[in-house]
Amino acid sequence: MFYRYRFESEIYPTLSRIPLHVRMKLDLTGVKISLKDWLAFSMEERNVLCHLAVETDEERRVFSSYLNLLSRRYFGEEAALVSPATDPPWDNLDYVPDPVQSRSKETGQAVTTHEWSQWNLCQRYALFKLSISKNEPEVFFAALREFREGSGKTS
Repeated sequence: MFYRYRFESEIYPTLSRIPLHVRMKLDLTGVKISLKDWLAFSMEERNVLCHLAVETDEERRVFSSYLNLLSRRYFGEEAALVSPATDPPWDNLDYVPDPVQSRSKETGQAVTTHEWSQWNLCQRYALFKLSISKNEPEVFFAALREFREGSGKTS
C-alpha cells in the first residue's frame, strides 16, 4: 500500500524526496536512510519501497531486508539502524499529541480528539511528523487543511 497525500503530489512523478508514507515505514522498521541514499536508488526501487507494506512483523522484515539489499548494492554496507518506533504518539486515538495540538492552534482551530480519532494512521503520522519539523511549517497547515477536507488516497 502507498498512501499519497495531496500536499506532496509534486514529488510523486519523480519521487525526488522521501514520501511521508515511506518515512513512516522507516520509523516503524528502524531503518535510516538519507535523501542522498534515496536518490541513489532507481525509480523502480523507490516505487517498490513506496508500495511494500509494513503492517505485520514479516512485512517489516521484508521491507528492512530489501533496504539492506539496496544499501549493500549501492553503498557496500548494511542500512543504518535506529530503534523502531514503539507505541508511537500517532497510534493513540484518544490523545492529540502536544506538538500537533500546539501547531494546529496557530490556525485558530486546534485539532480535536474527535478529528484525531477519525483520521487514518497515515494522516495522524503526517500531522505528528510535520508538527515537530522545523522545516517548511506551511506544509503542516496544508496537510491539516487536506485532512479536514477529507482528501488522501491509497494506491
